[in-house]
Amino acid sequence: MKRGYPPPWACAVLLALLLLWRMLGAPLTAEQFSHLETPFWQARALLPLRVARILTLWFPVDSAEPETLPQEAMTQEERALMAMSDMTDETIAVYVAHEQNLVVLPLEDYVCGVVAAEMPAAYHLEALKAQAVAARTRAVQQRGQGGCALHAGADVCTDSGHCQAYATLEECREKWGDEYQPYRDRVLAAVRETAGEILTYEGEPITVYYHAMSGGRTEDAAAVFGQAEPYLVSVSSEGEEDARGFYADAFVSYETLAEALDSTPDELRRTFAIAQYTQTGRVSTVLVGERHVPASELRESLGLRSTWFTFSMDEEGVTFHQQGYGHGVGMSQVGANAMAADGAPYVQILTHYYPGTSVETY
Repeated sequence: MKRGYPPPWACAVLLALLLLWRMLGAPLTAEQFSHLETPFWQARALLPLRVARILTLWFPVDSAEPETLPQEAMTQEERALMAMSDMTDETIAVYVAHEQNLVVLPLEDYVCGVVAAEMPAAYHLEALKAQAVAARTRAVQQRGQGGCALHAGADVCTDSGHCQAYATLEECREKWGDEYQPYRDRVLAAVRETAGEILTYEGEPITVYYHAMSGGRTEDAAAVFGQAEPYLVSVSSEGEEDARGFYADAFVSYETLAEALDSTPDELRRTFAIAQYTQTGRVSTVLVGERHVPASELRESLGLRSTWFTFSMDEEGVTFHQQGYGHGVGMSQVGANAMAADGAPYVQILTHYYPGTSVETY
């Protein structure tokens, strides 16, 4: 090495730091750092791929262009890329909602599609593993209880509002774009490393619920779905406060609110109020005239992010000041990612959000 030149390792470290800074949006001020274009955890997950791309540009390797598979071979490719079927003979009947079609898939292939659809693939690997076990448990438990209530012959459907979302290979390519390869590999790893594992309580598969972000504490199932389970109780969910969307406002005009609540703008101006809270601080019911309306119905009809809200009113309508995202029952995905970032393995994450359960191979 010539005197005066920095060592190669120092150049590599500098390159990685500069690339990470650029992936975060090249922030300079404290305000810019607090509103990053790309979350740090996501940039960190993608950094190895970006470095590899740069090295490939600097040191090209002669190689033949990969052939594009014909459209008719796509199903075989999907099976190859999401190849989990060699691990188990288990299959599951899936009603694909947007196609209105019933298909039978290897269970582990199905779990891959659920994880890809339900959780950001850049989340920590241990969080993805927790999601894989939760998704597999939901499918196995529901299959054992008679399947999907909306579609005869199906164990599950791909409607996230009823069963679980599911992403095909083509949808993953469209969703992930240039990051398809690393994201696909992360999802495959999460499913492969938990293959066959489910959550049980007293030896039986549990009823699984999960949501995007609890707002700091999960909700008791009885407060949302009217049925209590010993493992679906309220627990703390730390580390969510810095997540994008932890707080969010939504404005609703009196006219829109009146239509949703079968009321009138004048009645809402006079009587709209919070009537009752749950033990976690979420809204249980709201007052409209002399009626008590469940907050879960209000959330669904207005598309609110959660029932953990306060509100303010002006001449035009109501602004809901929301906390968290989702029904709040079971595992918080943002909370799971925070736990994983702090070093918690997936089993610890799952037993925290579903207390009293065990992870077992079925």
